[in-house]
Amino acid sequence: RRRSPHALGRDLRTPRGVRQGARAAMLGVKHNVFRRAQSHPFIRHWWRRAARFDERTGMLSAGIPLTITMVVTITVSTIMIDRQFELRDMRARTISAREASLEEEHEAMRDFLKGTEDEYEMKAIPDQFRAGK
Repeated sequence: RRRSPHALGRDLRTPRGVRQGARAAMLGVKHNVFRRAQSHPFIRHWWRRAARFDERTGMLSAGIPLTITMVVTITVSTIMIDRQFELRDMRARTISAREASLEEEHEAMRDFLKGTEDEYEMKAIPDQFRAGK
């Protein structure tokens, strides 16, 4: 049996009164972001335009969440890296302060030892007696 082109189109359309559910959008992701708009004609007009824009590009349903995720990831990683550099700098300052105070103690000890004996002389320890080498 032969059908007219109008009859074929009717089979593909959604029957009247039946609301469509989630639509397939960009990358086949199903979403139902937009609900029924408010009753004001101005709002309804912009609602339809936004829904059409999202249907074509996926910017509102996929782009905005991806942008938020990217910004949060960059912010958190920047804070983590900054904290690591700050800790490394504090560690380096602590070590250099420790070395400076140790050097002062050694100098004070040398001065003390020089004052105790008349013939005190600083000599290098031979390598065979060193514990570190």
